[in-house]
Amino acid sequence: MLEILKETEKAVMVKNKYNQEVWLPKSVVTIKDSKVIAAEDWIKLDKRIIINTQEEDKPMEIKVQAIKGVATITKVDDDNVLLTRVDGYEHSRRLYERKIKNDWIFAFRKKAYSCRFNENNEAYDIVDRGFYQDFVKQEKEELKQQEQQQEKYEHKDYVVHKEFETIKACVENDIPVYLVGPAGSGKNHTLQQIATELGLDFYFTNAVQQEFKVTGFIDAGGTFHETEFYKAFKDGGLFFLDEMDASIPEVLVLLNAAIANRYFEFPNGKINAHPDFRIVAAGNTVGDGADEQYTGRLTLDQSSLDRFAVIEFDYDRNIELALAKGNKELVDFINELRSECKSIGIRATFSYRAIISVEKLEKALPLEKVMVIAVVKGMDKDTIRTIRPVNISNKYWKALKAIA
Repeated sequence: MLEILKETEKAVMVKNKYNQEVWLPKSVVTIKDSKVIAAEDWIKLDKRIIINTQEEDKPMEIKVQAIKGVATITKVDDDNVLLTRVDGYEHSRRLYERKIKNDWIFAFRKKAYSCRFNENNEAYDIVDRGFYQDFVKQEKEELKQQEQQQEKYEHKDYVVHKEFETIKACVENDIPVYLVGPAGSGKNHTLQQIATELGLDFYFTNAVQQEFKVTGFIDAGGTFHETEFYKAFKDGGLFFLDEMDASIPEVLVLLNAAIANRYFEFPNGKINAHPDFRIVAAGNTVGDGADEQYTGRLTLDQSSLDRFAVIEFDYDRNIELALAKGNKELVDFINELRSECKSIGIRATFSYRAIISVEKLEKALPLEKVMVIAVVKGMDKDTIRTIRPVNISNKYWKALKAIA
């Protein structure tokens, strides 16, 4: 039973297991003689309250809903966890820490479980990770990939964008970033590189058209469905929202509130931002709305966008040369093609993907065919004829004119 400290028409105040004052809706508790004598399981777990319906001198317990038949889960030390069943029987299990995920793993009844521990070494945020053997196998594969990727980056055998260090400095110092640049300029790849160098998990979401794609939602069965933003906000990591200028305006308002307050009210409760939570957004426009090339882009609230450091992120010649394996003629052709199309008002995108495709296919197919399927991609012949080559001796320009 819990003593009621304050009471209103619709709620009562009690103290939880950490001696904190919390409000409980009257609709989910049972009250008798100015005391709370029962409550729904989810509210007990959410508010961390313990209702002892037995003798007052008996130890109070909070049930763990994640594992059937288990009453308490307690960390004994950094290598062992103790599970106490509702019948009083105890199980000791090995425990190991996942430092990158900031949680702990143990096995019980052939299943793997992840959890976190509070200051009293009591488990919370318990998640069923499936069969233990499958989980361990997957963990080893992910660890191997991370080590290989980390080794690659440590040896610096990769080319980075000219704005790499600027973006990295902002992310490292917890300054939100908004990247403005054309489609296919490598924003996603660059941010993955930065996340790896800073030891952060990477979370990605594209243009959001419904708020629940950011906030998550609780289904009819009471299960909360996490989002990439939720995971990054709660566990730490670099969250990247691409095409924010194609997302609904409410998204920027939500992100702005999370950045400003360092907490967020998700459908399953209030979450404080993890110290390692970082955010980068990107768009093809600076938030002024649609233009001739990028239709369907929305105007962004400038006061909210003011919280972001705005960085122009264009195509990088060094990256293009690396992708073309040093083929300067190909890189010059793509750059001149972009410039010429822009100058005469042709809406077309010639990204890094075009360079990669041409480099791979030109040895296997006629160059004219490569132009059709990898560069102009459905552009009609009349439009192609309006593009005037800058360097007629370039074999790529010749191939382009040949198909017209």
